[in-house]
Amino acid sequence: MLKQLIYGRSLAEQLDKLVLYGMNRQVPVSLETSYQAAPMLDTVLAETQVNRQETAVYALTAPGEHTIWLDSPLGPLRCRVRVRLAADPTAPLLIYHPGFNELPYTSSWSRIFSSNLMLPFHTICIQAPYHERWGDPLTKGFASVASIFQIFAGSLRIMQVMQDLFEKEGAVHTVLAGISWGGITSVLHEGMFQRNQAVITMLSSPRLSLAMQGIAAMFAREAAIPWEEMQPLLDFTPFYEKCAPDKLFPLMGEYDLFFPLDEHETVFGERPLTKVNGGHITTMWQASILRDHIMHVMRQH
Repeated sequence: MLKQLIYGRSLAEQLDKLVLYGMNRQVPVSLETSYQAAPMLDTVLAETQVNRQETAVYALTAPGEHTIWLDSPLGPLRCRVRVRLAADPTAPLLIYHPGFNELPYTSSWSRIFSSNLMLPFHTICIQAPYHERWGDPLTKGFASVASIFQIFAGSLRIMQVMQDLFEKEGAVHTVLAGISWGGITSVLHEGMFQRNQAVITMLSSPRLSLAMQGIAAMFAREAAIPWEEMQPLLDFTPFYEKCAPDKLFPLMGEYDLFFPLDEHETVFGERPLTKVNGGHITTMWQASILRDHIMHVMRQH
């Protein structure tokens, strides 16, 4: 399926390159030298827990924004969630995870689910670790492989806690939706826990290492170590393969330079793939396209 956008290919690719150039310059050199001492993702997740003394867990299902404190191997982390409730307590829950370096973290979520829309489901937006201030996602989050894993682990733990709370209060089931980095996080959640009715990934691929390698090559940034040695740590395809094919609803951009379609399309196999005639950044700003994709899935579930 191909959906049309209003932006042309040239503008789409130029905007992607502009954003990637700025991000590429901020990646710490320490990232590529940290892989040998990197822990396993599941180890970081096991050591990342909600601090229930500092977090008002009982209030997390109320509408509005809530602070969640995490205890983690890299120290205490403050994250947030934004909650919007449906009228029916038994309505499905949609957990939305935004993209990497998306500030404020509710930016795409608030465009997709504008306040004048009556939604037939609860929806919450997750703030990942290191996403409070400009620059932190890259300078802190990409300081090492361990800190990358900490971003994922923090989000996964928050998603797990929120899902438990809402389903305990009557939500019939949970659907995950994530854009870019958030799509990877959603795949990790389903691959690990397999508790969700559907997983909607947009402008995203589990092959993070391939995306990072391609971005470095685009700007001729030489890696301190061969990318082949980083690949096993940051390729999350095994988690994708644990997801039931009928639960996955991917959307990709034809001109996306973050996750180039010709390099990542094969990971989706026989799963139905919605293709958008746009780039990464231009598609992120087309809220109606993203909303239509999400609502189509929600109507089926």
